[in-house]
Amino acid sequence: MNNNKEKGFALVLSIVLLIVMSLMGGSLIVISSGDHQSNNSSDQYQQTFYVAEAGLLEGEKWILDKYLGPWMNSMPSDNDVLGDPPAEPGPLAVWNIKNEIWQDTKTEYTSKSENGFFRHTFIRGPAQNDTKVARDSSQCLMSFKNIDTDEDDNVSIIGKGQLPVEKSFLDIVGPLLCTGTNAECLDPDSTSFNTDDEVVNERGDNPTDFEEKEKFIRAEFNFLKRFAYEYFIVNVGAAAYRNDGSSVATDVSNVDSQGTAYKIYSCGILYGPGGRGEYHNGEVEILIPLESIVVMPT
Repeated sequence: MNNNKEKGFALVLSIVLLIVMSLMGGSLIVISSGDHQSNNSSDQYQQTFYVAEAGLLEGEKWILDKYLGPWMNSMPSDNDVLGDPPAEPGPLAVWNIKNEIWQDTKTEYTSKSENGFFRHTFIRGPAQNDTKVARDSSQCLMSFKNIDTDEDDNVSIIGKGQLPVEKSFLDIVGPLLCTGTNAECLDPDSTSFNTDDEVVNERGDNPTDFEEKEKFIRAEFNFLKRFAYEYFIVNVGAAAYRNDGSSVATDVSNVDSQGTAYKIYSCGILYGPGGRGEYHNGEVEILIPLESIVVMPT
């Protein structure tokens, strides 16, 4: 015997179950999409961190060049090295002595040149805080809250106006991806990409089609061009460091020596995507500040 009150129950139940399953499926899609976006964001933060570390290494190289002398491939002018001769007899006598040494040094540069390059040892030595830059002149400078400033909110750094400097991360990794210059590979129609197997196979699979390889390398290039690093350096004064040596104390093989400490500040930056032929849109999406201390012998 059929109960008229139960007519249509199966249809209602099916609709209810369909709605519940749709809501569950939609929730899973939203959760999965959020996890995927979170993973991408985490990867970008990690990569920006590595770019900031590259800036620290560039700062260390900058300090080392000041101690050993920067590499050059053309002879600097006498005026760039010595400046104009002073008018006063005393300073002029000192200038003349430096000029004699400089003329001999130029001859040494020619004899010690390696493939056209030589170290400019005449100007080497510890770098001092010789430049003032406004704290608000860059987002990187403003990212360090513990940096010392004067009454005008200026930061004293080394570099004689060469620092702080911002460089594209492509200056480091570009030659791995592009067989031409970065500017050539920025051209949307460029074919100057390195599609060698040892480069592309880092992808995890083994694409054999040339167009697929070029598409993959181009995508990597377009992503990495958005990364940049900025660094500057501050001389923070004298500091002791451990050095190989000997001591009158029993069983002591190292001694404390006095040196100069430099604090290197670096920022890894990820900019938003740019248009055709552009590095980026100039808007900072992620900025990671890092700092380290290097002690150099005096």
